[in-house]
Amino acid sequence: MKKNTLYKKGCLLFHSSHGLCRIKEINKQIQSGKEQYYYSLESREARFKRAKFIIDASQINTSGFHLVISREEANKILNYLKTNDLSNENQNIQELSKEVLSLIEKNTPWAFSKVILIYSREKNGQVAKGKREMLLRAVKGLMRELSFVLNLSEREVCQKVKKNLVYRSKANQWVLDAVLGTVQTSAMGPS
Repeated sequence: MKKNTLYKKGCLLFHSSHGLCRIKEINKQIQSGKEQYYYSLESREARFKRAKFIIDASQINTSGFHLVISREEANKILNYLKTNDLSNENQNIQELSKEVLSLIEKNTPWAFSKVILIYSREKNGQVAKGKREMLLRAVKGLMRELSFVLNLSEREVCQKVKKNLVYRSKANQWVLDAVLGTVQTSAMGPS
């Protein structure tokens, strides 16, 4: 591993939109007298035909790329979706919106699962355009990574997520519709 880099050449990273990528190279450049490192990532997804991404090593955490989660972690996420986590129960709409935006920006499977659970357990939860966009991003990102890690189709993952969301209590129907709608959308082709 080179100095000032978090990951090694060859590591697999996942991104909710770009899918699985491998670090092909770590390059060093001198800019304004400072050494800066960049990851050269290559997509492993057929739909991106070996697209390449160059990410400043200091920005990797905010770029949405992260190490692929383990099977164990994926199963923990699925179990989390069974809970009645009401840690945000006393938040007002503005606080909840800020939390959801913060989670979406993290672009990780845990953050996405929390968004899905927040909306599914929201009292009197109603679909609104902004909420639906956040939910769809979370659902698509989580489904893609869980599908890859668990070696299941997105349809199978969506069914597991739906089953877990209704395990202990009734989930908001618009959330369940979004989860199941993701399968139909992805069956039509890449989004």
